[in-house]
Amino acid sequence: MKSLRSITNVFHDLATLALPMAKEDDVYKFAFIVHPRSRYDIERKFGFFKYVPHPLVNLFTKYFWPITLSKVTGLKSLVGGKDLEGYVISVLLTARQMVENRSLALRRIIQACDLAKKKGVKIIGLGGLTSSFSKGGLDLVDKITVGITTGHAYTSYNVTQNVCALVDYMNLSKKNIKIGIVGAAGSIGSTTAKLLAREGFTNLTLIDLERKKHHFVDMVSDITKINSLVKISLSHQIGDVKTCDIVIAATNAPEALIKSDDLKWGAIVVDDAQPSDVHPDVFLREDVLIIEAGVTHTPGVNSNFNFGLKNKQENFCCLAEVLILAANEWDKHYVINRASLDLVDDIANRGKDLNFKIGQFQNFRGLISSEKLLFVRNCINQNELQS
Repeated sequence: MKSLRSITNVFHDLATLALPMAKEDDVYKFAFIVHPRSRYDIERKFGFFKYVPHPLVNLFTKYFWPITLSKVTGLKSLVGGKDLEGYVISVLLTARQMVENRSLALRRIIQACDLAKKKGVKIIGLGGLTSSFSKGGLDLVDKITVGITTGHAYTSYNVTQNVCALVDYMNLSKKNIKIGIVGAAGSIGSTTAKLLAREGFTNLTLIDLERKKHHFVDMVSDITKINSLVKISLSHQIGDVKTCDIVIAATNAPEALIKSDDLKWGAIVVDDAQPSDVHPDVFLREDVLIIEAGVTHTPGVNSNFNFGLKNKQENFCCLAEVLILAANEWDKHYVINRASLDLVDDIANRGKDLNFKIGQFQNFRGLISSEKLLFVRNCINQNELQS
C-alpha cells in the first residue's frame, strides 16, 4: 500500500508540472529542494531499487522529473500562530550526475522550483548541491517568481556554533589552535571564516582549488578587517590540513577529499559537505572526531523523511533556514549567492525565537558518545604535552 501511494504521488507531481498554474490562494506554504547524495539515498525512498542494476537506476534518475518526498509538519507561524504546510521536493539526479551534466542539473532544479510554485509555495530553500549548481540561486531569480534562499547564512552560523561548542568542551584556546577550512573560497567556507574571526579565532588555514585563488584576495581583506590579529595561511593542497587541530569541510565535491593520512593525531573534523568530504577510512581512527556540522534541533518540526539524522526533530540547517523564514511568512529572496554577516545575525536571532539550536553531535554512524568525546580530548591533551 505504501509503495502504491508513493507511485501515485509521483505521477501526481508529473500532472502538476504539466498543468497550467492554478489560481493562487492566500495559504502560506514553503518548500525545500534536495537531491540524492548517492544511490543509497534513492534506495531509502524506493526500496525496490536495491534489486535494480546500476545502469538502469542511472537512467531512471537522469530522465525522471522532480518529485515530492514528504510533507513537513509541526511548524507554526510566528505571524498568525497557524500551522504551516511545507514540502521536501527532490531532483532525482545524484551528486555525481549533477557534476557530470551541469546544464541538466540546472534544468531539473528549475523544474523542482516550478513544481513548488504550482503547489502554492511562497519561499523555496535550496539544499545540497542545488545551491552551488544554480550559482547560489543567481540562475533562478529571473526564472522563478517566488522567494529563494540558499541556506548559506544559517549553515555558516551552525558550523561556527559547532566549532565553538567543541572548543569549549575540549578546553582549547581560540588563540592557539589552528583551524583549516577546506572549500574556503565557497559560500559556506568564506562566511564561516569571517564568523570564526569575529569569534576570536586567530589562526586560519584557507584551502581551495588553485583556480579559485582570486577569491582569497577579498577574503583575507575582509577577515583582517574583522580581526586584525588573525594569521591566515593560503593553500591549494588538501594535505595541508595535517597541521590543523580542527578541519571544516565545506566543498561541493561529489567524492570524499579528506583521507585518514591527511589528519593529525587527535584531529576534529566538522563536516558540512553534502555529500560528505570525509573518506570512510577516517572513521576507523579512534583518535579522530568527525561531526556532522549541518544538524539543527528544530523542536516540534518533522520533515517526515529519513535524511539519515538521529532524531526526528533534527533537520539539516539549510532546511532550518527556510523553516525560520516560513515561520515569519517571508515571501521574498533572502540569501542569494553569498550571505552577509548581517543576514547571518538576522537568521540566527530569528532561529532563537523558534528555540532552534545546534543538534546533538553525530555523524552518519550514529550519535557521538561521551566516551568518544572524552577519548579525543585526551588525545588532544597528549598532543599539547608533547609539543
